[in-house]
Amino acid sequence: MNRILKYLYFALAIVALSACQVIPENEQILESFTPADTSQIKRTSLLIEYSGWRCMNCPNAATVAHDLQEQYGEELVVVVMHPASNPNTRYGNNQSVNYTCPEADSVYIRMGGTNATPFPTGNINFLQQNNSFFCGSDTWATLLSRYYGSSPIIMKQTLAHENNTVDIEVYLCNMASKPLNTTLQIWLTEDDIVGKQIMPDGKTNNEYTHNHLLRASVLPSVWGDSYQLPSIVPQTLHFSYTLPEKVVAENCHIVSILSTNGIVIQATETKIQ
Repeated sequence: MNRILKYLYFALAIVALSACQVIPENEQILESFTPADTSQIKRTSLLIEYSGWRCMNCPNAATVAHDLQEQYGEELVVVVMHPASNPNTRYGNNQSVNYTCPEADSVYIRMGGTNATPFPTGNINFLQQNNSFFCGSDTWATLLSRYYGSSPIIMKQTLAHENNTVDIEVYLCNMASKPLNTTLQIWLTEDDIVGKQIMPDGKTNNEYTHNHLLRASVLPSVWGDSYQLPSIVPQTLHFSYTLPEKVVAENCHIVSILSTNGIVIQATETKIQ
């Protein structure tokens, strides 16, 4: 009987040791994780509004963009670009109406913008409509409702601002079952820029407020950097950025945009405090 009990104790000890085996952390994640329902991850869309202070119908487009942002809230990021290649942005020697920046022109030209492209116009999520990257403000609501939905990416952003420097953390987690090749773009926008704007009645409003204006790219290229996001492995990216002298920090936002195959799949906007 004692011999049987000994064998029984020995077997139980083996089972206990096996149960206490330490599994490497990366294997624990892979074995225990059940992919989430990505339909619960809301997609934030990007609306680029091409505008110019000499474009008399652009204030109406700005109203459309404002109303859409009121409707969609954090699920829509608006960026306004004044590309120097379009005559509606021309300022001559008057720097007080120069709302252009090289980054805006780079995006505009890459999208096919020319000296003759009619304003106002825009783009949603870098997508083409009828073989064009430009679409009128009367189509924005319909297109946004079509693209509204889920994303495979969780994206969060935090900022720390001290003196003239902004430290940026971008948290990314790919919830898809496969790795994704992505491009991250980070832009600086500014609100509450008061200046001239020709209005729909043809008169010039000297106290017009320009919002969401693209001021610069945080990264060396406006087209961003490439990252491969593995499946279900969170990443936090860190950036430090010195603000341009021309901007008012408390009126600015940092906009981060993540795309794959040239199409925006997630975006976020954070105000500099």
